[in-house]
Amino acid sequence: MTDSQCCIVFSSGEASGSVADGVQQWVADAEPLLAWAEPDPIHVDIANRTGHRDDFKPLVIGRPSWPADVPLVEARLFWATSALHIVAKEDGGWRWARIEQVAEDSGGTKVARSVIPVHTLRDFGRFGLLNGPAIQGLQAIEYREQGRLVAWRLVINHRENVDA
Repeated sequence: MTDSQCCIVFSSGEASGSVADGVQQWVADAEPLLAWAEPDPIHVDIANRTGHRDDFKPLVIGRPSWPADVPLVEARLFWATSALHIVAKEDGGWRWARIEQVAEDSGGTKVARSVIPVHTLRDFGRFGLLNGPAIQGLQAIEYREQGRLVAWRLVINHRENVDA
């Protein structure tokens, strides 16, 4: 684990449509390093013992292509210096929250930054990677303000821009 200081900027909003629509809007500008989604359990017909659909991989590298017939209740997109969290609203539409790591001289909230290796070999089932390869270099980045966790994101080590 490595620790350092940096600044992050928070932004948020909401929109109409589905979580899948929101994902497509955000990935149109820049392909994420990683994407994760949670399907609506009411609409998922599970025919196996794993608790996952065989054609739905929750954590994917790059641009997600989840099945169109699976409504999503939540999604997270991870880029080299930012992350986006999208959540379905009960009354329709979706909300989003975004964090972006910025240079210290560009403002933002000053935080402690920790980089933690994620061992997917140990957690295959947790991420729905039962039939997939481990993600080499997967890391979690935590941002803490006065010891309190305020944000986190995932990166693939060799693709992260640590100068941001």
